[in-house]
Amino acid sequence: MKLHSQLLCRLAYTAFLMGMLAGGLSLGQEIESTEVDGDSLRVRIRAPRIELERINPDGSSITEAAASSNSQVVELEIPMDSPTKLFRARVRLGDQNFGSGLRPIVEHGAIPNLDNIRPSSINLEGHTLTLQFPPEHTEVRGKEFFPGGFPLFLDEGPLRMQPERAPGTYSAVLNGGVVRKFRFELEAALDRLRGLGDGTVPVYADRQLTGRMAVPEINSLGDSIDLFPFLNTREIQPLAFGGGAILGGSSAVDPGKSLLITDLSVVNDPDRTWDPFNPNALSYIDPATGRPRKWTFGFLMEEMCNSSLTGVDPKIFARRWIDHFEQFQTINFDDVPDRQGDVQAALIDKWEAANVAEGLDPLDLKNAPFRLTAIVNRVDLRSASGYAAGDAGECRFVFCAYDLDTGAHKPMTVIFEYGVPLGTCVQIKNWAQQWQQLSGLDFVSADPTSTFNADLEDLTDVVALANADPSKPNGSAINQLRSNNFIEPFTLPWTMREWQITGAGIAPSHLTAVTTKQTPANSKIGTSDLANYLNTFEADILAGTHSVPLSFPGATAFLSGKSEVPTPGFFWNTAGIANNEARHHFSLNTCNGCHGGEAGAQLPTVGGLPLDPATGLGATGPSSSAPSFVHIAERNATAQSHLSRFLTGTGSALSDPVSGVPRVFDDLTRRAADLDFAANMPCLMLSLTPALATRSH
Repeated sequence: MKLHSQLLCRLAYTAFLMGMLAGGLSLGQEIESTEVDGDSLRVRIRAPRIELERINPDGSSITEAAASSNSQVVELEIPMDSPTKLFRARVRLGDQNFGSGLRPIVEHGAIPNLDNIRPSSINLEGHTLTLQFPPEHTEVRGKEFFPGGFPLFLDEGPLRMQPERAPGTYSAVLNGGVVRKFRFELEAALDRLRGLGDGTVPVYADRQLTGRMAVPEINSLGDSIDLFPFLNTREIQPLAFGGGAILGGSSAVDPGKSLLITDLSVVNDPDRTWDPFNPNALSYIDPATGRPRKWTFGFLMEEMCNSSLTGVDPKIFARRWIDHFEQFQTINFDDVPDRQGDVQAALIDKWEAANVAEGLDPLDLKNAPFRLTAIVNRVDLRSASGYAAGDAGECRFVFCAYDLDTGAHKPMTVIFEYGVPLGTCVQIKNWAQQWQQLSGLDFVSADPTSTFNADLEDLTDVVALANADPSKPNGSAINQLRSNNFIEPFTLPWTMREWQITGAGIAPSHLTAVTTKQTPANSKIGTSDLANYLNTFEADILAGTHSVPLSFPGATAFLSGKSEVPTPGFFWNTAGIANNEARHHFSLNTCNGCHGGEAGAQLPTVGGLPLDPATGLGATGPSSSAPSFVHIAERNATAQSHLSRFLTGTGSALSDPVSGVPRVFDDLTRRAADLDFAANMPCLMLSLTPALATRSH
């Protein structure tokens, strides 16, 4: 029996969803049709070159189908002989290949990807589970993608969601034992929440705190329980934009221990870090292992490079990356200027000189001038595990550059952003619990016998070690490397860049410069193209599900190759935008808007820290209320990093730069509530409920 659907959609601004694939390409190509026939899927795509790789359980890949470089219409046939088979689609543009995320293929239905399609409500009434998708997601509501429903993957086993008569509605009947277990676990979780703090939980719209909701008793919910948004009590109204109540207690989490760790006993740990200006430093090489210490820039680069698999020298791997700063590039038709010798003089030359002085190879990673400033848990970026191959969000290492002669920090940060390769609800929940448990431990500076650093190392090993994720290029769990750069003489704009290991192109095992996600090119500032985009995708932006495309009809290239902060307090705006809330949410989730006026940040005259008017020096307090351009600021060897008030919530409410409406940001508190939710709520809810920041950075 054949199931045929005609699909005409631009991958530039919609998810790469086709009958059996839920991927991540957004390359402006046209899908002409999909057709399921028996155990195969045929896809016709108008593209210059595309291929589909099958990812085996051991991480190796096999090309299932490919089109020649001169073909304009591609017809691919994909076998569907295994319900757990992972595929990655690739499109070649110029000398670079761009790959989608990995998605499982299951029988004859596609799995919704909550990064792109998010239910507006999830309800359990009696034994019946019902999912409602919002009107803007016509692909789902029209049933062309899911004519026979689609599977959910719960801990108790797969569940087939069947289409209902109402558009965008799917339901299934749960086993009685599953329902009883869920209600028992939910009752215990709600009882626990009511005993925390003042017995309320926060309500967020995107990253903005909008109110609080009293935690109800389960008996007050009756037979019908809304799993998302949690609105049974009617104490709050359904939100017109992405967000809702977070059923977690922020008071049960210490953000400085479980979310964003900047304490000097961690970032200056002599057993795990190396900084020649740290008075307690021991050595770059750990004598116990003969390798660089685990939280050093050099160790992370070595593990990401994974020489035993790739054959690439880690020194060359790191040097090729940093050389990008001194090379003019064009990414998605967006010119990315070089730093005109700034990085070469301030970092590279001194790096080489220090190595030569010690008799080392000039490219040796020992003297790479990058100092650890923070270790960050971003479980709030996770995917819901019931819909596809889920993940537990990201784990990040943040470094700042420093002067090898003086030890003074430089206005540049580098962030290693690893995907956490844990896909089931049980795994994600256990991951969250381990991070939350860190809140109950002392730092080693307060208790030398504390296991805090050792326990943290166990967590970072999950993502940082070689072969942490065999399904990704180099076997590395890295999602992307990002940088903020304002190296002196401060004549060039503060620029944010992004790199990924694509696994393809002219340097498949190296870091390749890619677009900065969710951020249009600077050429779109103040243009009608921007207004057209915001007005066209207003519903998706308000729902938190939009993805800024590579191109946009009538606007040529749209997504940026770099993100610059052209003026102090920059934010995205232009004439003709219909909805300022959509404008705000869009701007806040861009790189330069989030580091600008939308989040209350201010670009300083020089350096990364705000200037203290009394001293003329950068603010040094880790939770100062002064505005900061970077959210985790550069630091000197004996100083703790300053955090932005967007993160800490210190200082007065921020005003919308267009409407003047006061907005309250305290992102670490939001992340704390979400961590408590992920660690303590029942798996049925965790498996189906999206995190509120799946598009945020």
